[in-house]
Amino acid sequence: MFKKEKNVKGSARTWLILLILFLAFFFWWGKKENKIVLFSKSPVKTTPVLPVAETIHPELLNLQEAFAKVASTVKPAVVNISAVQLVEEMHPPFEFYFGDPFEEFFEEFFGYPRQRQERRQTPKKYQRRLEGTGSGVIIDPEGYILTNEHVVRGATEIKVTLAGEKEKYNGKVIGKDERTDLAVVKIKPKNKLPAVTLGDSDKIHVGDWAIAIGSPFGLEQTVTAGIISAVRQRLIIEGREYRDLIQTDAAINRGNSGGPLVNIYGEVMGINTAIYAPTGVFAGIGFAVPINQAKEILSDLIHKGRVVRGWLGIEIKEIDETIQKQFGLPDKEGALVNNVLKDSPAEKAGLQRGDVIRKFDDKKISNPLELQTTVAKTEPKKTVKIEIIRDKKKKIIDLVTGEMPEKTEEVAVAPEEGKEEITKEWLGMKVSNYTSALAEEYGLPKDEKGVVLVEIESGSKAEEIGLQVGDLIKSINREPVTNVKEFVQISKKVKLSEGVVFDINRRGRLLYLSYVGIE
Repeated sequence: MFKKEKNVKGSARTWLILLILFLAFFFWWGKKENKIVLFSKSPVKTTPVLPVAETIHPELLNLQEAFAKVASTVKPAVVNISAVQLVEEMHPPFEFYFGDPFEEFFEEFFGYPRQRQERRQTPKKYQRRLEGTGSGVIIDPEGYILTNEHVVRGATEIKVTLAGEKEKYNGKVIGKDERTDLAVVKIKPKNKLPAVTLGDSDKIHVGDWAIAIGSPFGLEQTVTAGIISAVRQRLIIEGREYRDLIQTDAAINRGNSGGPLVNIYGEVMGINTAIYAPTGVFAGIGFAVPINQAKEILSDLIHKGRVVRGWLGIEIKEIDETIQKQFGLPDKEGALVNNVLKDSPAEKAGLQRGDVIRKFDDKKISNPLELQTTVAKTEPKKTVKIEIIRDKKKKIIDLVTGEMPEKTEEVAVAPEEGKEEITKEWLGMKVSNYTSALAEEYGLPKDEKGVVLVEIESGSKAEEIGLQVGDLIKSINREPVTNVKEFVQISKKVKLSEGVVFDINRRGRLLYLSYVGIE
């Protein structure tokens, strides 16, 4: 029994010795033949690794250095602006009282209310402090800061924080312009301040680098980069139209407003002003006011506190092929006078609705935007010559420009009563003679003549043209419409394939609507 156990132990020892010899030979052979072996920490054969910097193209390193240089150069001139508003509100005071379980009993069964203490109190005025934050950029070492008008709008207190400093300076708005959303804030610094270089926004191209600097969500000295996505964008912000805005995908968020948008050379190309944010945060679409617009008005903002612009007192419309044909114009150049405001320079000079302005002060006018820009740059009280086309004939009118007011109002008088009458359907719409009741219902002026659109079919030609219920149709293809009978007669002569122009009044606003299509 014990002899057998001894033999088993000796056999195991023999196999262990053989295994050790085999493994020793395997490792020796693997090393000799330069093979990869088990348990090796690293392969025997390796590929040399170059330093990271040597594997990057030099131009990429130069671009990185350019971004860093722009940030270090411009950031010292970017400030944080905190604006405080005091808003008065009417609030009733809070009411605390115990409910009496017998009150309903007395009222329901005895028919009279139980005597109770009067709890209602007169609402009181309360002042609420609203604080917002934005950005700005120093444009002069003496402490002149360019920002957005909406950043400081209605502010009773402005605090400015310089880059790298904790101390806040008192700021004062010395000039603002709501039409461009620009403002200038002045502080009194202890020393000369670093100022930016204003570039030329007319030279930017889609695809150029764009770098936004500001204080999004109060995070100071934030730098984001992207490209110029588009130029000359038109945008409606809070009911006001802004033109020629620069679009960028450089991240812009709340608080970036008023900060600079700069190019790869560190030159300011625009002032960040708005974002498209359906979710409330940046969605890849931001907008900046071109710096050239700011440069044109900086002197007025600093020295006059506001921008002085020339003014004619007209509403204008672009000329399309249908208007060109119906008005008998040689081409689509110029601007069609859509409306002439009362007591305006245009009315005093004799301009009329339907005139087409071709030249202003010897400058050719190609479109409405060109006319607006040219007039705005013309100083008030200047006598200019305006070339127009009226009834297919050229005419020269002398006009003295006025100063653009903040707001304009029109005066209306009472309309004449008429018998209400509905026409047969035409283009999916029905109209009625003009009455004082319809004028009041649709907010129409009281000195107009025409027919009122009272019904419109969904998906009809009338809807496609852009007509709306409540529109007062004054003329069709320049033929006056004063009642339903004339409307029917004129509509029978209209050929949509040749185009039609409606002259309408929509809640006091005069419009030309043109359309060409299939009958």
